[in-house]
Amino acid sequence: MHTLFPVQTSVQNNHLDVNPEPDIEAIQWSLISHLVECFLLEKWVDEHFIQVTTTTEYLANYQTTQAQDAHQFLASLLLESLPQQYQDFFDQDNSLIVMQVDQERQLLLLVEPAYASPWRLSKSCLPVIRNVNARLNNNLNDSLDSYHVDSASLEPVSSAQQLLDIFLLMMDSASLSDIGVLKLKESLEASFIAQQQSSLANITTTVCQYPYWHQTLIAAEQWASLMDRPFHPLAKGKLGFTAQEYKRYMAEFNQPITLAWVAIAKSHVMVAERVQDTTTQNPAKYLLDTTQQQKLMRELDDKGIADTHIAMPVHPWQMTHVVDDMYADDLANGTVVALTFDALITYASSSMRSMLIDADTPNSIKLPIGVYALNSKRYLPALKLINGEKNQAILMQARTIDPVLSSQLRLWDERLWWGYMSPSHLHDKSASNPYFYQEKPTHLGAMLRQLPANLCDDTIRLLPMASLGMLVYKQGVSHHIFDGIVQEGIHSTTQNSNQNSAQDSIQESASQNKKAAVIACFKNLCDVFLGAMLRCLRLGFAPEMHGQNIVIVLKDNRFTSLLLRDHDSVRIHLPWLARHKISDPEYLSPPDFKNRLYRETPQALIFYLQSLGLLVNIRAIIESLVEHYHINEDALWHEAMISIEESLVTINFDDNQRQVLRDELLNGSHYPHKTLLLPVIARGSDPHGSMPAGESKTINPFKRIKKNS
Repeated sequence: MHTLFPVQTSVQNNHLDVNPEPDIEAIQWSLISHLVECFLLEKWVDEHFIQVTTTTEYLANYQTTQAQDAHQFLASLLLESLPQQYQDFFDQDNSLIVMQVDQERQLLLLVEPAYASPWRLSKSCLPVIRNVNARLNNNLNDSLDSYHVDSASLEPVSSAQQLLDIFLLMMDSASLSDIGVLKLKESLEASFIAQQQSSLANITTTVCQYPYWHQTLIAAEQWASLMDRPFHPLAKGKLGFTAQEYKRYMAEFNQPITLAWVAIAKSHVMVAERVQDTTTQNPAKYLLDTTQQQKLMRELDDKGIADTHIAMPVHPWQMTHVVDDMYADDLANGTVVALTFDALITYASSSMRSMLIDADTPNSIKLPIGVYALNSKRYLPALKLINGEKNQAILMQARTIDPVLSSQLRLWDERLWWGYMSPSHLHDKSASNPYFYQEKPTHLGAMLRQLPANLCDDTIRLLPMASLGMLVYKQGVSHHIFDGIVQEGIHSTTQNSNQNSAQDSIQESASQNKKAAVIACFKNLCDVFLGAMLRCLRLGFAPEMHGQNIVIVLKDNRFTSLLLRDHDSVRIHLPWLARHKISDPEYLSPPDFKNRLYRETPQALIFYLQSLGLLVNIRAIIESLVEHYHINEDALWHEAMISIEESLVTINFDDNQRQVLRDELLNGSHYPHKTLLLPVIARGSDPHGSMPAGESKTINPFKRIKKNS
């Protein structure tokens, strides 16, 4: 069986395991699986090119009334050219999707029913390309007598790059951007190479057993980074990193990263609203200990810029590849001064540009880095930082309105930031500031993140939700973060088993106990996450719900609350906000540009819970638990559904809200789906700062659960 998760294979040398190598087939299958899903859900081609059938019906097309046995013989020859798992798939009358590539070729997708899409690729097989042999239409006896059957008539598609080429051939080439296609191919190849590297990362399997909270967070970020954004074929590709830089700067490799530092003239630094005095409110004051601050100040004094400049951390990649070039004039005239200070050691988070400190401090830092990830540059625009301040005000007000949110929704404070800006527009925080829309100011700046003080506690574990949708394989054995969470309960239950029972009965009981504990743990997670998100929707806003942006808080092996970061992407629906006297934040946006933080309908707001919250975040966790613990997938989706149903009853929605949410989340036949790859083609070479995405639709994952109940 194939897996969606990176796997290492051990190389045998004289019966000894030597350095592990990436499982290329597993990585290609994962990319191909995600590519197939995007192709089908994004509707790359008209539906009449796609036929859903079964293997039995498809093989029957070989048969004729006159020569049924002969055609069956030919069909068996074609199948016998494939590995055994393909023959087994066809023998069992499974679902099959047939696509006409051109006049001579068909693409066969060997699929099974899914929850977040109508179909998903069978874990036993790759897609198969069928070269339609014209000789089959000639004299049948001649073909049989000569035993002349093309052994390549059925051939597995073994690489995502090959499959992408096939998909592109099926499309109308006139509608495709050549630059966009090249960018898509480049990103897919980069993702394939990156997954090979990441599969070799030596990641700890005992995340929750660290003695200190900050150690657990850094370790969990390694897990979250291992697959990045699940189900996105391009997620791991970071265009701009060399292979060596990838291993140095990605979180899964757990490498200490020493930040570079520059000093920027105060005349060129725009600051957050809460920064009143840069002498006492600057990055060094929050990030450095006393000894480090003194060392930094000595260098500023020696250079004569202690009073005129602000010291700013810079990601070392950014310093080498962007700052030295883009800010060459500023470096020459002293507006920006490169420093030799290098005392702050950090660790990458799963978002790559958010840097963590391995110490008992609430402070961490988000920095710009001009690498393409998901086909957008990861820079740090002041406009988004300002909108993030506005959104944090909404989140803070919401916590005062709803007492449950006050305890369940925690906030990383993101209201302190500093960024390069032209002196002529230093104090202009209006949407008409032209420098908000230029790239240069976005590449030199920093945003401080501050944890609530009572979460910096060694009895607490902070886990990005993305880490819970991940498996780590070592020597062929999978590991899940739930292992450490549910282990104690399983152990105590197993101890109470009947000692006189047969050994296999005890093992079966232990297995069932483990599955029950895992399901209970998952239900606890759903109650906290989905309950909090539904309370947010009630008040008229949707936080960023992706698993990298939401950190779940664990205490005494129970999930207790959520910790939000990246407030710049909170979406709002003004009519629902107004009911609770939450004012319009008046977001900044380019002139004549419709700001997508405003959602005009309740359905457009609920979209984020459906797409990112359920179809990405919760789905990834479910699929990892299914693979690792062999739990029935229905059971986990059912728990998520029950959690929503219970929240709709217990939360104080008005009748209209409750009905809209019930219809959209539970009763509707379809969910909206974020398109991922076609927007990459459409964007082309535009270096935008947000991931290209559009919208299509898929099935409601709970529709199948209700049908099976």
